[in-house]
Amino acid sequence: MGSSTSKIEYNEVVDNSEELEVEVQFEHEEQTARLMAKYCWKIDKHILIYSIVLCILNQSDRGSIGVAKVVGLEEDLGMVNNDFNIAATLFSVGYLSLEFFSNFVLKHVGASRLLPTLGILWGLVCALQGVVNTKGQLYAMRVLLGMSECGFTAGILLILSFFYPKRQLTTRVGFFYLSSPLANVLSGPLASALSQIHHPTIRRWQWVFILEGVMTIAVSIVGYFVLQDHPEKCRFLSDKEKRFITTYKRREGTLGGSQHLSLHDTIRALSDWQLWVMLFGTFAACEACGSVTSFAPEVINELGFSPAQSQAMSALPSACGAIAIFFAGSIVRVCRSHWLAGCLALGTALLGSIILAATLSVPARIFGLCLLGTGGFAGLGILPGWNITANSRSVADSTVASGLTVFFGASSGFVLSNIFLNSDAPRFIIGHSINIGIMSVGILSCVVTRISMGRRNRKLAEYQISDDNVDFRFVY
Repeated sequence: MGSSTSKIEYNEVVDNSEELEVEVQFEHEEQTARLMAKYCWKIDKHILIYSIVLCILNQSDRGSIGVAKVVGLEEDLGMVNNDFNIAATLFSVGYLSLEFFSNFVLKHVGASRLLPTLGILWGLVCALQGVVNTKGQLYAMRVLLGMSECGFTAGILLILSFFYPKRQLTTRVGFFYLSSPLANVLSGPLASALSQIHHPTIRRWQWVFILEGVMTIAVSIVGYFVLQDHPEKCRFLSDKEKRFITTYKRREGTLGGSQHLSLHDTIRALSDWQLWVMLFGTFAACEACGSVTSFAPEVINELGFSPAQSQAMSALPSACGAIAIFFAGSIVRVCRSHWLAGCLALGTALLGSIILAATLSVPARIFGLCLLGTGGFAGLGILPGWNITANSRSVADSTVASGLTVFFGASSGFVLSNIFLNSDAPRFIIGHSINIGIMSVGILSCVVTRISMGRRNRKLAEYQISDDNVDFRFVY
C-alpha cells in the first residue's frame, strides 16, 4: 500500500457541509491489512449478512410458483397448456420494465429507504398470490411481483461496490449470490412441509405464497435500521474507519458512494462495448441457475417421483450450487483469473445440459441437474462480481454495471419461461439444447473480455491518466 512516509490527502464533507482536509498516513502492508479486515468485518455483519437473508426470501418468493405448480396450482386455477409459462414470463415483464432505472432512483433516494420499502411491497404481493381465484388474477400478481422486486438485487450490488474495495468486492458479491442456492435448499423442504398443511378452505399452494410473503414483510422492516447509503454517512463506522476506506478507495480509483451521477458519465458507461460483452457470461450463469430454481421440481416430477419427493429432491442441485458458490472465490484464486474461472463454471453447466438432453436415465439426469446447478451457481458467484469490479472507476460505471448485470440476468427469465414446455416433457430436449448454446456463448464472452482487458491495461500503463484513477487497472 506504499511506504510508511507516503501521505494522501482527501476531502471529507461533514454534517455542517464544511470540507476538512485530512491527511491519512498508511503504515506498512501488515497494518493496512489488519485495518481492512476489521473494516470489512463490520460491513459484513451489518450489511452483507442482512442482505443475504433478505435475498434468500426474495429468491424464495420468486420461485415459490414452481412449488405451487407441483401441489395443485394449475388444477385449481384451470391452467392448461402453456398458461404456467405465461405466468412465469409475466414476472420478467414486470421486473424488466423498471429494473434498469431503479439504481438511478436508489442513488438519489438512498438504499436505507428504498430497499426495505421494496421488500415490504414484494412480500405483500407474494402473499396476495395466495388469494387469487383465476389465472388472470395470478397473471396480474406476477407482473406486480416483478415490478416490486426490481431494484433490489441491483441496489444491493451497487451499495456493495460503494463499501468494499476491488480486492474484496468479488468475494462479497459471491457470498451475496450464495443466497440463491440457499433459498432453493431451504425453500424446497420448507415448501414441502407447508404444502402438507390441510385446511378446510385454504389450499396447499396458497399456504406457500401467504406464509413466505409474511416472513418477507417482517424481515424487510428491519432493513430501515440496518442498511446504509455509503461509507461517508455510515452510522456504525468510526471517523477513523470512514477516512481509511474513503482514502483507500480513492487511491484505487473506485470511490463512488458520494459522487455526483452525471448524464455525460452515464452515457459514456453505457457506450462501453466491453461491458455488454461481459454481460453475456452473467446471462448464461443466470440461465443455468434459473433452470435449476424454477424447473428442477418439474423435471424431477416428470421422472416419476411424487410431488413431495420432487420438492425435496430439487434441493440437491441447489445444495451442490451452494457449495460451488461458497468456494467461488477460491476457484478464482486457483485459476488466478476471473475469466478462466468463469469459463470453468459455465463449462460445468454446459456438461450438465448435454447430459440432460442426451438421456432419460434417472441417475444420469439427477447428476446432470447437479452439474448444471454447480456450474451455474459457481458462475453466479464469479461473473457478476467481476462485472462490478471491472467497471468501478466512477459512480456512473458502478451504477450502470450493477443495473445492467441484474437486467441481463433477469432477461434470462424470458428465455427460461418459454423453453421448458409441458408439450416437451419428460425430456425437455428443446430447453436443454438451447441452454447448451447459451452456455457456449457465455464461455466465448469470457474469452473476448479477457483479450479486451489485456489490451486496455497495456494502454493504461502507457499513457498518463488522471490522478483520481492513477492506480486503476481492469481485473481479469
